Formats: sequence, structure tokens, C-alpha cells
Amino acid sequence: MRLVLMSDTHRRHPDIPEIPEGDILIHAGDFTGRGHSKEIKKFSRWMAAQPHPYKIIVAGNHDFLFETEPERAVGLLNGCIYLCDSGIEINGLKIWGSPIQPWFLDWAFNVREDEARARTWAQIPDDTDVLITHTPPYGIMDANEAGEPCGCRPLRARVAQLGLALHVFGHIHEGYGVTQIDDTLFANAAICDVRYQPTNAPIVIDLEPRRANQQGDNTP
Repeated sequence: MRLVLMSDTHRRHPDIPEIPEGDILIHAGDFTGRGHSKEIKKFSRWMAAQPHPYKIIVAGNHDFLFETEPERAVGLLNGCIYLCDSGIEINGLKIWGSPIQPWFLDWAFNVREDEARARTWAQIPDDTDVLITHTPPYGIMDANEAGEPCGCRPLRARVAQLGLALHVFGHIHEGYGVTQIDDTLFANAAICDVRYQPTNAPIVIDLEPRRANQQGDNTP
């Protein structure tokens, strides 16, 4: 399956020159400026116009309405699968998503205590193939402009236990890119740079549902 990844578009999604074709379009949060309903509606219309059969999103720290009035915010989405500490399986690919992150200037979905975030990450099923979070894991493409790591330590610990195929995130615009650690591919898919200009391209990843193949393929 072809996954097209993006995050942190901050209302600039119409300015992305090209959205590659694929099976699943993933947005890892911060698609609005302040999470107003008008911003969500515009984003939803843009997402609905994309040809990908499946469109999955998590919220980010800018997407306030998804924290303050989640039912109303989700109701504004058209044709998107919204994950909030929850998961879905698509053609054998098991995907789980969450918006929470370490404390950051009192924005949305901030969770100050490591222990509280660890309880959320403990909910991630062990057989997850693709994890979508807004925050990076600590020490992986999470350095800000000053070179300081801004990711989540408990998330890094949980990811080390999971054996994911792919972990998608954003939040720290300066960390854009892809890296592989052991068997897991990590993608910071932030479209906007540190000055909120949409300078980065969506990331394209081809994946197979590994665990489904392992269970169902009896070929020697």
C-alpha cells in the first residue's frame, strides 16, 4: 500500500504544489492555525477533493476545537478518519493515532506529566504497523531551531517495544525528513518550515501489512 504523509500544513495545504497519488493520505496534525471551525471546514473540503481512498488524521496542538469540542470538530470533517487514542485496520494494515504531546506553551493536547503520557502510549496495541502521533519521540527528528530535543521520552520508550513498520509525526518543523532505526521507519512529515512556509513535500512510503502476511501466507 502507498501511504502519502504530511503534517503541520497550518492552513497552507492549498499551496502544496503536488499531492502524490496513493492508497492512504495521512495528516499528523496542525492543519489549522487556531482550530477554528471555519479552518476545519476549509481543510475538510480540501481533503475531500483528494483522490486517495482513505484519509486519516490526528489533531495537533494548533487544532483546539478537537480538544475543547471534539464531537463538533469531528462533525465538521468530510470523508476523513479521525484517530484520537484509537486505531483502525485497513486492508490488513493496523494503524493507531494520538494527538497528545509534552507541554508546549499551553496549546491543545498538552500533557505535562511523563506518567500520564506513558499511560496513553501503553494503549497502543502491540501489533500496530503504523503509528501516527503529532509529537515526535524523544531524540528522533525532534530538534528545534536551537538544537534542543522536544520529543516525548515515554513515547520513545514505547516505540522501542513495538516493532513498528512506520511512525509518522510532525510538530517540530525543523525535523522534517525520514530516518530508519532498526526495523522502524520514522517520518517527520511537517510541510511548513520554522517560518510557517510550505517548503517541504509530502513523504511517500510503500508498505505491506507485515503481520497479516506472516499470519496468512503459507508459502514456503
